[in-house]
Amino acid sequence: MSVKTLPISEDATVSMLKELREDDLLTIFFKTFVETDSSPLSEEGKKIINEALYEFEKGETIKWKDLK
Repeated sequence: MSVKTLPISEDATVSMLKELREDDLLTIFFKTFVETDSSPLSEEGKKIINEALYEFEKGETIKWKDLK
């Protein structure tokens, strides 16, 4: 099977993504951007995660649905 590539504008891409159901959007996001790494976290990595969790608990994060 051959794959055809089509150019698409940034605005069209964003509009298309905004119309997707959240679970479909998350699937696309993880297949596109997330790599699995089973190595142990460094101390710096643990610090970054803890800071992010703290910001989340304080309500300082932005939810995807609020960006639409």
